[in-house]
Amino acid sequence: MYVKKTMARRTKEQSAQTRARLIEAARAEFERRGYAHSTLEQIARAAGLTRGAVYFHFADKAALFRAMRDQVELPLIDRIGPELLAERDGDSLDAIERFMLAVVATIGGCATTRRTFEILSFGCEYVDALAPELELLRRRHVELRDQLREAYRRAQASGLLRPGIDPALAALETTVFMSGLVRTWLLDRSATLIGSDLPALVRAHVASRRR
Repeated sequence: MYVKKTMARRTKEQSAQTRARLIEAARAEFERRGYAHSTLEQIARAAGLTRGAVYFHFADKAALFRAMRDQVELPLIDRIGPELLAERDGDSLDAIERFMLAVVATIGGCATTRRTFEILSFGCEYVDALAPELELLRRRHVELRDQLREAYRRAQASGLLRPGIDPALAALETTVFMSGLVRTWLLDRSATLIGSDLPALVRAHVASRRR
């Protein structure tokens, strides 16, 4: 009985290791070729495995893609920022700034997260099997805008928001600003465009709304 349990545990561990190798190989191939131009055969070869091993763990390339993106928690997509709701009795503008800086820190602090974000931003055509991913991105941006709108409304009620600023419009502007800032930052691999100025850009954006 002990031998059977040991063998079963070892088999399970080996299966998990094989799955992880395939996911990492897929990430590398998607990063190199883009999703559309990567094949399961190329991914299997990069992992040092056979196509049969790929199909044992994943039904198709789309399933492998979803496993890759599910391996990390992506800011702005998977986690919209409970910080925006946590500061109901505090400075809502500070909460917005902390949230935005946390997004940047999360992406910049983990190479796997950044690589995955780059693939989702620049390495995919969201059609056919990936169409649901595009709808998820759209919903998350709507949710972010709505949470920002509530935060700006609280800032307005507390007298923190500069007169004349509409909370709904400010929320939309910040949503667009954050999305564009992250994409531009991901493009700036040589750090010649934004570089170390990114936190300053975030702070300036929020400061422009403060009374």
